[in-house]
Amino acid sequence: MALGVFTDDFYPHQGGMGRYVYEVTRRLKQERLFIFSPCRNHLPHHVRIQPPFYRKLHNISVSLWLHPNIRRLAQAYGLACVYVHCGPGGLFLLSKPDVPVLATSHHTYWQQARFVPSQFWKRLLMPFEARTYRIADRIVAVSEDTRRVLVDRYRIPPSKVAVIPNGVDRQKFHPLKHVERIPDSIFYVGRVDTRKGLDFLIESLPLVLKRNPRAKLYVGGTGKHLPAYRHLVKTLGLEKHVDFLGYIPEADLNEWYNRVMCLVVPSRFEGFGLTVVEAMAAGTSVVATDVDGLRALVRNGVNGYLVDYGNRDALSGRIASLLEDPAAQRAFSQKGQEMVSSCFDWDAIAHRISAEIDRLRV
Repeated sequence: MALGVFTDDFYPHQGGMGRYVYEVTRRLKQERLFIFSPCRNHLPHHVRIQPPFYRKLHNISVSLWLHPNIRRLAQAYGLACVYVHCGPGGLFLLSKPDVPVLATSHHTYWQQARFVPSQFWKRLLMPFEARTYRIADRIVAVSEDTRRVLVDRYRIPPSKVAVIPNGVDRQKFHPLKHVERIPDSIFYVGRVDTRKGLDFLIESLPLVLKRNPRAKLYVGGTGKHLPAYRHLVKTLGLEKHVDFLGYIPEADLNEWYNRVMCLVVPSRFEGFGLTVVEAMAAGTSVVATDVDGLRALVRNGVNGYLVDYGNRDALSGRIASLLEDPAAQRAFSQKGQEMVSSCFDWDAIAHRISAEIDRLRV
């Protein structure tokens, strides 16, 4: 009997969820494994599904298509367990297949609507998300913050939810001795949208420059808000201090982490701060906001700095002080690598996921 993994995001990666599914599934010790997604690739065991109206509705169209088809797929492919990836950008499971279901919650629509005011309308999707978690036999939350939301807001029994974080591939992300760091460099990498807080970082940069006129921000990523943020940089007169790099391929990310003095993650919230653990694995210091999905990764003053979202004085102060404090950079680098090694190894995480799947098959 086989395991069926259902996801909207998969290889080639569109976001953090796709990278998570790819890294976990290639490590799962399953006799037979099928991955169902709308992505185009030629990976073994991948089954491409093509729901109607996908270009407009994306993950919603996949969820609607699965409603009448998931039982048929389970039977046709001999699935003994269904493993579905949920949360904003993920899937809803509107009907229960005749096999056990494991669901991973990467974060929730409640968090999206609560912390991003422009996306308040996503509360309309919460009942469908809640139904998915009630249908599931077991749930994996990628952070303690998301587990708390599932229990407190969605009324999911605590005993049903396990916390298993994302991981990092330390063969891909590690210190590079031959790469020199750019003096006074600040790095942002991720989607360019309102949830990620890039505007907060840009608006804090003039305060950094008052203490360190040589500071420069390197922005990696694309998104529909990129023109607005370019305009913001121009309005603030920061053109010489901000370099928009565009999309950075995963193969180049480790070198970029190793080239900069610090990574800044200024998000309103995260499901799981993947860039935080990647940067730590590369030995790079981190400044992040004290929000869901990040506060469990950064221990303030131990392996990085945490600041309140929206507090420009605090963010700029921590960035400026870190740029001028090599001792703090070395300490954060060491502690960050230690935490990644002990808590976020992909092989260990995949083993824990396999244990959850085996638990459902018994």
